[in-house]
Amino acid sequence: MKNSHLLTYLAKNPSLIFSKPKRIFMLSHMRSRSSLLSHIIGSNNEISGYSELSIPYSKSFGLEKQKVILHKDELAVNSSMKLFDKILHNSFDFKELSILNSTDNDVVIMIRNPRATIKSIVTMGVKNNNAKYADINWACEYYKERVTKIVKMSSSLERFFLLDSEAIVDSPVESLNQLSEYLNLSTPLSPQYDSFNKTGMKKSGDTSENIKKGEIVKTKENNDIVIPEDELSSLESFYLQSLKTLRAHSISAN
Repeated sequence: MKNSHLLTYLAKNPSLIFSKPKRIFMLSHMRSRSSLLSHIIGSNNEISGYSELSIPYSKSFGLEKQKVILHKDELAVNSSMKLFDKILHNSFDFKELSILNSTDNDVVIMIRNPRATIKSIVTMGVKNNNAKYADINWACEYYKERVTKIVKMSSSLERFFLLDSEAIVDSPVESLNQLSEYLNLSTPLSPQYDSFNKTGMKKSGDTSENIKKGEIVKTKENNDIVIPEDELSSLESFYLQSLKTLRAHSISAN
């Protein structure tokens, strides 16, 4: 969104300028089940937002753009709401972490094991005829770079909630209750969730039919995708070390 378009929209909707919502930011990576968790979070009546907004927060007016994008999606944007966005790519991260460390904002970090993640990225790439995502080498490198950045950012965060992706499907009620408590929600998050205007659409998250089912579905790995053993072993060690580091800084038990 160009800044000129942003300012025009704000001039026509001045209530957005004066609203002071709190925010929830999820730091994660592609195919981590982030779309599933985003829909669960966005279905809570205290929260607006359920998808990846692809806002480069390192540039000017990032928070204002978030307001406008959510408002255009017919979601409530006012001082009583928490606005949600997930950040899955290094290029969209905040340059300065002062916003993430604001007492008005909450940070959720979620990572998934490399085997399932990379297979899912490659499967998505093949399905969507995206040669970059379909490349196993690219997927491995993306995973390593993104998780490395998340771990690095975590060391400068004053507080965040860590959620292991597997916990969403293995122990959803317990995990979501813990997350609800961290987010200070009056109504706990539920494993059942709503569909929204952009649910299942490209560039907004998961495009599979599963995301439209409104409940948690545990999917099977694509056995046709074979990750080289040496690479997978290295990534699994990297994942476990990353998880250990994140757990050491997180306020959660996951």
